[in-house]
Amino acid sequence: MSRRVRIALKAGVWLVCLSPLAKLFYGFWTDDLTANPISYVTNELGQTTLRLLLLSLALTPLRILFGWGWQMPLRRLLGLFAFFYVCLHLSVWVVLDHFFDWREMGADIVKRPYITVGMLAFTLLVPLAATSTTGMIKRLGAARWRRLHRLVYAAAVAGCLHFIWLAKKVRPDPWVYAAILALLLGIRVWDSARRFARRRDHLLGSSAMDSTARLLVFLVLLLTGCAGVTPRAPGPPGAAAPMRHVLPNGVVVISQEHRASDIVAVQLWLRVGGRDEAPAELGLSHYLEHMLFKGTPTRPPGSIDTEIEGLGGNSNAFTSYDFTHYDLVVPLSGLRAAAALLADIAVNAAFVPAELESEKKVVFEEMNLTEDDPERFLQRRLTEAAYPAHPYGRPLLGTREFVKNLTRETLNAYYKKHYVPANMVLVVVGAVTPAQARDVAAETFGRLTGPAPVRPAVGPPTRRGAPQDVRRSERQAYLGIAWHAAPTGNTDIYAVDLLTYILGDGPSSRLNQVLREQRGLVQTIDASYIPRQLSGLVSVTARLDAKNFDAAEAAVREIVRRVRDEGVTSAERERAITTAESSYAFDIETVEGLAKAYGQAETTWTLQDEVHYLERVRRVSAEQIRAAARTYFGDDNYVRVRFLPEGAR
Repeated sequence: MSRRVRIALKAGVWLVCLSPLAKLFYGFWTDDLTANPISYVTNELGQTTLRLLLLSLALTPLRILFGWGWQMPLRRLLGLFAFFYVCLHLSVWVVLDHFFDWREMGADIVKRPYITVGMLAFTLLVPLAATSTTGMIKRLGAARWRRLHRLVYAAAVAGCLHFIWLAKKVRPDPWVYAAILALLLGIRVWDSARRFARRRDHLLGSSAMDSTARLLVFLVLLLTGCAGVTPRAPGPPGAAAPMRHVLPNGVVVISQEHRASDIVAVQLWLRVGGRDEAPAELGLSHYLEHMLFKGTPTRPPGSIDTEIEGLGGNSNAFTSYDFTHYDLVVPLSGLRAAAALLADIAVNAAFVPAELESEKKVVFEEMNLTEDDPERFLQRRLTEAAYPAHPYGRPLLGTREFVKNLTRETLNAYYKKHYVPANMVLVVVGAVTPAQARDVAAETFGRLTGPAPVRPAVGPPTRRGAPQDVRRSERQAYLGIAWHAAPTGNTDIYAVDLLTYILGDGPSSRLNQVLREQRGLVQTIDASYIPRQLSGLVSVTARLDAKNFDAAEAAVREIVRRVRDEGVTSAERERAITTAESSYAFDIETVEGLAKAYGQAETTWTLQDEVHYLERVRRVSAEQIRAAARTYFGDDNYVRVRFLPEGAR
């Protein structure tokens, strides 16, 4: 799903969720809130809470029954709106019904069952709303967060009981809500039973397995669980390991069976990106990402989007310095059609001149969005400063002048040179066996032909650029600091990963505690690590007042120096490992996320390294984290970029 579609969906949810409140405001303005306005408003707010709560609970059953995935990012937003309305519902009762008469309200809660149950529902929703931020998800960890948020079902049951007791038997609508909730719970129970049966059948082979064999299986599982060190594939418990297969023409096929729902992620990855462009080819990798869904000789412009929608799927694409990837998520029935579509655009893109010219406006707008967003633009300028004489320092989007003058011949020549079978990786993850995935890959990608790939020889970066001060129109100042760090394939990446979490991930990190909480030098500060194939980059970015530039930079250096000199605590190490585990769990929660992990691994390091990532992170010692700080985080080997507001000195 594209970024624009996601934004449009969320905007639609906001409009739908705020319309009941707008209706109440309109009723108040026109004096049309019935003869008993307090009762009417209380009832409307309560029913809106139940509707939004049930709607949020319906999103997962929709995925289970129909294989849809586009709606899943909306769950938290709907849940937060439900909490917003229940707070308004309670406020009317506290302020208008009782006007803060706490004694009377306490008596009501004790004596009236429907109020008791209603307060229970509200109480259950409070911790769910409080932990619905990305930061809290990382702190709790994926598993604990999911267990906590199962309370939403108890809250929904209590909410339905509250309405039934309140309305007695006069009204049918409370029972309609209860029936919907029962149906949603039934689907979840049915799905859990189905997945349990699949795991059981996978483990036991058949129902006819004798008791001795069952006992042996149980003992094997018990010993495996007790060992605690056996690596497993990323994904849910019981997930099979990913399988890697190379077709005769050089296309790598990676597949994994993942039956959380009956959908499949089908992704095409190419070992070509911004680093492969010559100075006269800047931005071509990214421009190809825009053009490949625009048509082939057998699929005219516009038909590809229609075909994907007809399959019940969605599409996306992404360009990096090391790779380019295209992905589709479709129901299982659309697997072969999705693979055939990707194989077609991989070698037969038409580059219709009208589409080529039209897309230039889109790329120009993307450039504008990057330049207008200070945080995104800061990251870009940091990357350019860190790699001044290296392909990693070039703008991925290219330059306006080059894109403006881009011709079909130039784009097609780059496409034919790099989009060849031996540069391709097909990743298939979902409700499909590896054998099925291989058969589909052989039928579609196995037929492709092309020359051997020619990838320009590029070495690691050898130097950094000078500090930069950039004048900006914003009133807020920004500071960016970056160090070269371990590339993929280097065993230091695990220690650098944990060190980055310790330095600047979340409120408890060292940079946040010292610069924001204790000294008040910044409004926000974060650290991030991008481990590219030839060189990783760790960056620290902060939003602050211009007067604090020098003090903030000195404080960052001081904190890094203390890590080099004194190391990190065992508590910091454990917290960083927990954060890494939860971040990774959320990255691979969906078939699309899991496929992305495998595709990026195959194109920038190895599939086996990806499979063993968490196992190796957990083995990193505090001394290894300190050694990584000494290796990469020196006082004199970083680059600095500052965004100065107009008028600042």
